[in-house]
This record gives sequence, structure tokens and C-alpha cells, in this order.
Amino acid sequence: MQEKRRAIMAARQLSSVMNQTKWAKLFQELAALHSLTICVRYKQIDSDELFGFSPVWWDQLLEQSAWIEWLDIDPIIREKRGRLMPDYKTDRSEDIITILKRHNIHFSLESSYFRVWGYIVPDSHPLWVNL
Repeated sequence: MQEKRRAIMAARQLSSVMNQTKWAKLFQELAALHSLTICVRYKQIDSDELFGFSPVWWDQLLEQSAWIEWLDIDPIIREKRGRLMPDYKTDRSEDIITILKRHNIHFSLESSYFRVWGYIVPDSHPLWVNL
């Protein structure tokens, strides 16, 4: 499995930005923050498929973390209130930024989402948020 990942990294000239420890700390704190209601989407280095915004099981995502090219975190938590009422929205941006800063995890803003990069390609130039 590691050989396949190394081959992909070499072929695409990927540079690692995150490590297993930082992914573990990030996922542990996001799980404690609001568990299954935080929605993320991510892209893996071995696929062009995007895994759309949805709640995740953080321990399962940690098992795949070595393959994550990037992970977008939606800071807005939406809670259904019924068919006739709009969703109740809670902005957890400050909490998420606090977690990212606490563990010195570099991230960029993509639209209204926080993007944590697992790998970057030579021609990409993420606009890192200053910690």
C-alpha cells in the first residue's frame, strides 16, 4: 500500500503538508466539537472522485488520511427543523480556526470552507491563512 502511495506521489510530484499525528489531532478535536454534524468533503491522491459534503466517521477517515490530498471543512452546521422551516445554522468558524491554530495546521480558505491540505502539487499555490 505504501509503495502504491509513494509511486503516485512521485508521478504527480506531490509534496506532503500534513502528517498522521496532525490528522489524528484534527479529527479527534473535530469529533469532540460537534461529532457527526460537521460536514466535510475530500479528495484522495489516487482518484479524481470528490467525496461530497457529508458527515463522516472521524476514525474511519483517519485510516484514509495518508491518501487525502485535501479536506474541506464546512464551518456551518445545519440542523433540520422540518419541511416548512429553514434549517437552523450555527457557524463554528472560530472553533475550527482555534483547533487548526492549536495544532499549527496550515489551511487555506476555499469559498466559505477551510481547506486542509494533505499534499500539494508543484504548480499549486495555496493562499495560506496566517496563523
